[in-house]
Amino acid sequence: MGVPLGWLLRRPELRLKVRAGLGRLDREVTWAHSIELADPGPWLDGGELILTTGLRLPEADEDRRDYVRRLAEAGVVAIGFGVGLSHEQVPTALIEAAEETGLPLLEVPLPTPFAAVTKAVMERLAEQQYEGVVQASRVQPRMTRAALTGGAQAVVRELAVSSGTDVVFLDSEGRPRAAHPPGARTPGPDLVAALSPADQTAAAVSNGPDGGVAVQQVRVGPRAHGRLVLVAGRPLTPVDHLLLGHAASLVALEAEKPLRLRDEQHRLNGMFLRLFLDGAIAAPTAREHLVDAGFPVRDGVRVLALSGGTPRRILAKAGEVLAECGLPLFGTVCEGAAVLLLPGGHALTAKAVLDALPAGQTPVAAGLSDVHDQAEGPTALREALNAVSAALARGCGGVVHFASLAGQTLVTAPETRRVLESLAEARLRPLAEYDRDNGTELLASLRSFLEHNGQWEAASAGLGVHRHTLRSRMTRVQTVLGTDLESAHVRAELLLALTAWRGSGRR
Repeated sequence: MGVPLGWLLRRPELRLKVRAGLGRLDREVTWAHSIELADPGPWLDGGELILTTGLRLPEADEDRRDYVRRLAEAGVVAIGFGVGLSHEQVPTALIEAAEETGLPLLEVPLPTPFAAVTKAVMERLAEQQYEGVVQASRVQPRMTRAALTGGAQAVVRELAVSSGTDVVFLDSEGRPRAAHPPGARTPGPDLVAALSPADQTAAAVSNGPDGGVAVQQVRVGPRAHGRLVLVAGRPLTPVDHLLLGHAASLVALEAEKPLRLRDEQHRLNGMFLRLFLDGAIAAPTAREHLVDAGFPVRDGVRVLALSGGTPRRILAKAGEVLAECGLPLFGTVCEGAAVLLLPGGHALTAKAVLDALPAGQTPVAAGLSDVHDQAEGPTALREALNAVSAALARGCGGVVHFASLAGQTLVTAPETRRVLESLAEARLRPLAEYDRDNGTELLASLRSFLEHNGQWEAASAGLGVHRHTLRSRMTRVQTVLGTDLESAHVRAELLLALTAWRGSGRR
């Protein structure tokens, strides 16, 4: 934060003139100081506009040049030379030395008191500080809203974007937990530790020629949750420190939030998603709820089904991936698969979710629906489950898009879809009701059995059960439906019914 020399020169009441350094008027003054010492360097911090009448200026030209060189070495931004008292005009040796060192030299006329220049600088600095406070007051609410919807990652992203810096949240063991932008610069662990010892709660700063680093402890009372690190390619400002402190408080609150509250929010989101996927929520209501939760819906939504692992564990890890992108988790379990809602136009992809799952929990397959609006939740779910079933049947470890499935016209064309939905309701409703009343998974078992062409080993592996368990379930399916699964015609009819099934009671 400083006052550009060009701004001072545009103040008509000061009547300043440039005598040297015309190309460096973008330099910023952090203080204006009147001093008449022959060697003022030891009393300067750098960044000053030095005001002098040359009262103790040496007589020899070479000594005068040395005077300018010492000021440049001390980090002075510019010299303001007052004429009309000790000197009628600015000495030529000073002008030449200023040009050589690249130090701007301003002529201050006799009618302009040094106090007027100092006052102009101080008032502008005060205005900048106020503007910084106003800027911070606008950023802080955005940061708070980000914390409510996206947790620590969203706060880190908002702080980085608002301040134009790199921000990293390190946990108590020094591991990065959130960062923005991707690949954000991180100072070495020794510097971070030196700036922020365990008993230090306020931000510490390190400034150098390449910029500044600030570290803020993230803690509540005696519990330290880590450090928030801000790295800038410029000197840090009071606004940076203010926003860093606010961000650290928000991250600390997020870390302190009881796990039961997070679980409760996920449970409520899961209940909403089940109703949404069953078509039990009107589109305007669904849109309003999703927007209030911080879920982007402008470009529609997709449904992602993940199968082959433990659904609840998959949902927990997927929730972490979504949180890193500033998105809330809307997930549930349907027909044995973990089902997630994804924004239609978001940079987050289904493959990114799949790749982020730990090796031991990576699902065998994933199916992704087409993009739909908020009135087509059941259609999106049906597409995702059909796609993941196809992926399981193929033994595919990646993401199968519904749009890539052969024969999708049967369920997307309105004429055939109505016929298939009627078939599905008549043939599969008894199974859905049996599952609902008895806590079984006959519908999901039938789907896996048919998708795997009746191959017991592959179908049972897709469900994560023993083949004898699947055989027992298929016997029960035949009893409930009163049909024979050995018939190819029966199998084909049930498979077509499953592609269109949208009844409630899915598990």
